[in-house]
Amino acid sequence: MIRLSEQKQVFVNVVIIVICALFSGFSFASQDTEAKGLGRSTENLGSQVFAAQGNVYVKQGENPEHRVGGHEPIVSDSVIRTDNDSTALLKFEDGQIVTLQSNSSFRVRKYQYDAKKIENSNIIFSMLKGGMRFITGLIGQRNKQAFRLLTPNATLGIRGTEFMVVMEGNSLYSQVQAGKITLTNPAGMTVIGAGKSAIVASSGSLAAVVAASEIPVGTFNELLSIPVDPAAIIVPEPIPVAIPVPEPLVIPVPEPEPEPQVEVLTQIVEPPPEVTSEQTATLFENEDRSGVALTGKIGTLGIGAELNMRISDSINTRFGINGYSYKANANITSVNYDMDAELQTASALADWYPLQGSFRATAGIFFDNNKVGMLGNPTGGIYTINGVPYSASGISNLQGKMSFNAAAPYVGIGWGNPVATSKGWGLTTDIGVLFQGKPRVDMSATCNPLVITSCPQFEANLEAERVQIESDLSYFNLWPVASIGITYQW
Repeated sequence: MIRLSEQKQVFVNVVIIVICALFSGFSFASQDTEAKGLGRSTENLGSQVFAAQGNVYVKQGENPEHRVGGHEPIVSDSVIRTDNDSTALLKFEDGQIVTLQSNSSFRVRKYQYDAKKIENSNIIFSMLKGGMRFITGLIGQRNKQAFRLLTPNATLGIRGTEFMVVMEGNSLYSQVQAGKITLTNPAGMTVIGAGKSAIVASSGSLAAVVAASEIPVGTFNELLSIPVDPAAIIVPEPIPVAIPVPEPLVIPVPEPEPEPQVEVLTQIVEPPPEVTSEQTATLFENEDRSGVALTGKIGTLGIGAELNMRISDSINTRFGINGYSYKANANITSVNYDMDAELQTASALADWYPLQGSFRATAGIFFDNNKVGMLGNPTGGIYTINGVPYSASGISNLQGKMSFNAAAPYVGIGWGNPVATSKGWGLTTDIGVLFQGKPRVDMSATCNPLVITSCPQFEANLEAERVQIESDLSYFNLWPVASIGITYQW
């Protein structure tokens, strides 16, 4: 039995009882015009790859890899590879520009462009190795969520952008010339602004914004030297073909001369670099995220589940239910009560991510059906009601019920974004306050007139006892909310 000498102690101890009861049984396991100053032509030539210098190879679907001669169209599921001392320029139908430095491998996983309805367009690129520069076209300018670049260490999103990325060893280096990018992996999301640089040390490390001096010297030099205008590229000569001169005909001999043999000089083409299964899993596990996640959680409101839905880069909504029940014993006023608490809530909340990272602010409403049943027990055969002692033989069924407002506003903060750019598992936490209103207490008891001389006076004392209990428990109008959850996004 818990003895309380002050009103605040009642509140503190009951909260402690809730937390202990919950956790004791569980283990936590932009435009229509092109960008200015970039020298891009407004002529629609479709999507094409240009060999800016040296040997550039293309492999489309299951077709064999071949060397680019001049320029060639780009289709979805194409892999573009540059050789030593070789660079490439890719220009897409919407104006998107990609340049590849030497010894790079790049995949166009999906490119879908609808000029009449750009919101239906979609881009998914993969950086397999090397270094690339990206200049956003109409798709990225009109619908920033339609662009994704998958790399071995993180998934990149854009916000109207020109940026460069280079893989050296196990680290990914990035630098933003205009707009912003996001770098997301299981460790979280980092926003990189114009003029900033970042390093992602591994697929499990959060991207870190660093000073330009911390990037290895010369990391982006080759990319900056590649032209971004196809007109500036000198078309390479076609692959030479050697044709031997046929032998002259000998007139006296009537036999026909055989057809001349044409000898074609062939070039050995190295196969594209293989990607390990671990790299493949990292690159493509996030390709088709739904923006919808399910969260299982536990906290001071009980055990719960939430449906999380993405609205924009910085706004999510979620709808959830929570429930739990527990029993406790407490001495309120001068009576010992067996407490039977039932926690039942449903929530509709909005999350705002002001930094578009993991931190969020939350507001919304709970539909509150929390209630506590109270059953009085005599002490030494006596009930003390409103300071008046009554024999237990004269009173039976002394009980009460505590309830709260049906609608309770909520404000709080938290960490974790269940519907960030990475699909799969995640962790989320919440800390906040539920404004459930001053508790309402109902009391009842049966008075035996054969033992109690004045039952009306007992009823008056019981009412006074009820008012005192409401006053003692008034601190429960603010219910602390703390929870931890595991999320999964499809």
